[in-house]
Amino acid sequence: MRHEMGLYEVPFRSIEQRLKTVEIRLNDLKRQQVQVGDQIQFTHTETNETLLVQVTKRETFQDFQALYEHVSQESIDCVGWSIDELVTSTYTIYSPEAEQQYGTLALHIELLP
Repeated sequence: MRHEMGLYEVPFRSIEQRLKTVEIRLNDLKRQQVQVGDQIQFTHTETNETLLVQVTKRETFQDFQALYEHVSQESIDCVGWSIDELVTSTYTIYSPEAEQQYGTLALHIELLP
């Protein structure tokens, strides 16, 4: 199955350059449908460029703190960030209320040609 999701500039380029191999999302109803082996077409929110990836692993967590304690900074292209910085940055996209309602999701991805 193929899913569609938007990405801002920095994470889009990180995936494009194969630096980011884990995509962080809420485990909301849309993302609960994503399974290992599925494809995701990421669309750049400003340029409409696209990238196609395949999901190689999915991991769910209670909250972003637990997620960021588990995944490596290298895999999300955030080397040198503290867990507090990662969580605070994520809260500019997702609310703590949504996090509490749905939990969080780490999608391990591989860029397709």
